[in-house]
Order: sequence, then C-alpha cells, then structure tokens
Amino acid sequence: MERLRRLVLERLMRYYRFLSESTARKPVQTVTSAQIAEALDIDPTQIRKDFGAIGLLGMGRVGFDVCEVCRAVRVVLGFDESYEGVLIGTGNLGGALLAYSGFARYGLHIVAAFDSNQRRIGAKVAGCTVRSMRAMKPFVRNRRIRLAILTTPPEVSQKLTDRLVSAGVKAIWNFTPARLTVPSGVLVRNERISVGLSEIAYHLKQ
Repeated sequence: MERLRRLVLERLMRYYRFLSESTARKPVQTVTSAQIAEALDIDPTQIRKDFGAIGLLGMGRVGFDVCEVCRAVRVVLGFDESYEGVLIGTGNLGGALLAYSGFARYGLHIVAAFDSNQRRIGAKVAGCTVRSMRAMKPFVRNRRIRLAILTTPPEVSQKLTDRLVSAGVKAIWNFTPARLTVPSGVLVRNERISVGLSEIAYHLKQ
C-alpha cells in the first residue's frame, strides 16, 4: 500500500469516528458513501476513493460493511497496536492531556511526564508522577519511546526536541507555538490552538 497523504489520514479518522459513534447509538451493519457524505459534507466519490486506497470495496447498492471499515481504518492508522509516549511539560495543558482517558482507544499510553519546575517534580498529575528533565533522555532511550508530546514554553522547545530525537523519538506532537526543526524520518504534528481560535473569532464576527 502506498503511503497515504495527511488529508487522506484525516478523512479516514473522520469516517472512523462517525461510524463508531453512530453504531454506538444505533447498531447498523452497512453504510453507503452517500450516507457518510451527507453526515460529514464530503463528496461521496472522494469517500469511495479513500476506502479504495485502504483496500475496501463496496457491495453494489448495499454499501460498505461498517465493522469491516472500522477494522480496516484501525489497522491502517495503527490503532490495533499499543505504543508508549511521554509528555514534556505538565502545566495546565499538559495536565489536561495526561488526564484524558481517550488516548487508549487509539493505542497510545502516556507512560511518563517530565518538567523542569522543581515544585512539580515528584508530584502526581492525573496519577502520573512528574519526573525531572534530567531523567527524560535516559528514560526515552531505555524504554525505546517513539512519541513525545510537547507542551513546553516555546523558547525551550527546540532544545528539548533535539534531545528527544537524539534519544530515538520518531514523532513529536507539538502543542507549542514554536516552529520545530527535525531531521528527515521524524514527524512533527503541530496543534495550533491560536489557529482554531482565529477561525472561531472570525465566524463570530460575521
């Protein structure tokens, strides 16, 4: 299978959430691309192309088997596997992410949290004991951690990213406004809260 583009991955996630939530409310066996298109405002032809890209074929007028679609998406996105991650920065946002229980549904388990604030080190945040930054690199290397979630001040984010990458991290989930530089083979996923807020503010202004 060819490497999927980010937009395709994001649409697959939308299909998965829609089908999972819909069947939880009212179990159904099949769904058509037209039904998904109406709910998500996506062209049905695009939906069929996305499903075809992960090996799913519809059944004439019946549509797609819901369980088969969810299973295929889980496998493609890696939700069927379990992987460990660490969180760097345990302020308000970091604490909220640690407390979020939904990550496990997608295979992610945050196994450690790190901070440079002496008042936080040793304390528990959402049941996780905060560790010193000095312990970060050895922990990541010894546990072979591939994912790090970054919620630190922007002025230290690049330095921490360099340390994480040198320890073996292959993906950074970046919640800071910093523009991170990483070598090829390392993914940075930026979550820009300010961008989302600007869209909301613009909508309300209209």
